Amino acid sequence: MTRYYWAFWYAVMFLTRLPAPRLQQAGDAIAQRSLLFYPVVGVIIGVLLLAFIWACWWYNPQVSSALLAALVTAIWLALSGALHLDGLADSVDAWVGGLGDKAKTLAIMKDPAIGPMGASALLAVVLIQFSALLSLLQSAQSSAVLLIGALLLVPALARASVLGILATTPYLRANGLAKALVAGATPLRIVIMVSILALLAGVLLQQKAILVLLLYLVLNMLARQMMMSRLGGCTGDTLGANIAVQEALLLAAIAL
Repeated sequence: MTRYYWAFWYAVMFLTRLPAPRLQQAGDAIAQRSLLFYPVVGVIIGVLLLAFIWACWWYNPQVSSALLAALVTAIWLALSGALHLDGLADSVDAWVGGLGDKAKTLAIMKDPAIGPMGASALLAVVLIQFSALLSLLQSAQSSAVLLIGALLLVPALARASVLGILATTPYLRANGLAKALVAGATPLRIVIMVSILALLAGVLLQQKAILVLLLYLVLNMLARQMMMSRLGGCTGDTLGANIAVQEALLLAAIAL
């Protein structure tokens, strides 16, 4: 149980900027087990966002939905340290600047500078995320079920996608941050995780659950296909980009 305890905090430290205790165990075994807690970290992010929303509504029941959506979007990004958006910007710049060449694409992905295409991708994803949150907040005035379901499930589903990609796609960085995670993406863990998340989707999203889960599957298949066709595998940046895109598009699908 001790290893799972530290694996949980490993996942929290890796995926968020939330305060965490100093890790007493942090070897490869801990890193691999931490994958089990990726969706849990997503749920924690959702709970914190919902708590903030309810606090704002308690403070001012007439608070502007647009202002609240902007604040929630900003807090969402702050909780993750914009880690996944950084991966998105790096991946988009590399895909465009790499001109189909694997080595050049990987080299550009390491460059910390953000080009115009990366910046445009960031703007588009954040705008979609904000607009979807605004729609969900406005509809929550009559029913908060979809808002609750969206904020609990979307971060969890997006982070769970890391297991599926790592299990089916070679990891390319010999010294990358996600290298130690690969062995933890076992078929059994994926089946258990997907089953739990699908069940929760059915309960929380009701009639929209099938649409969201199908979109989730398609997005992961497309992401993997793009990674394999251009790179022959995945990197931490492409995994982060997949999470960022999924969060925005799954929110949009629920809000539509």
